[in-house]
Amino acid sequence: MTPPTLECARIIRDGGIDAIAALNAALADAIGGLSLEQQTAMKQAFAHAMGEVIDATIMPSVRAYPELEPDDETWRSVAKSQATKRANR
Repeated sequence: MTPPTLECARIIRDGGIDAIAALNAALADAIGGLSLEQQTAMKQAFAHAMGEVIDATIMPSVRAYPELEPDDETWRSVAKSQATKRANR
């Protein structure tokens, strides 16, 4: 999939970043109280899911529009703004 416009690619990338942030938060909550073995299995499952999200959303957007490559600050900013948007809907 190649996003047809820069704005479309930005929306897709930002959605991917938001999904990764949500998965990361869920994982942090989910592993509390689990054995080390269970934590490892959970982390591997989440890493797989996150990899799929990155491959399906963020990377096609960045390949089509390299200027959308997120640095750490962009990643944090997008994650926060997307979470706020969802919370206010």
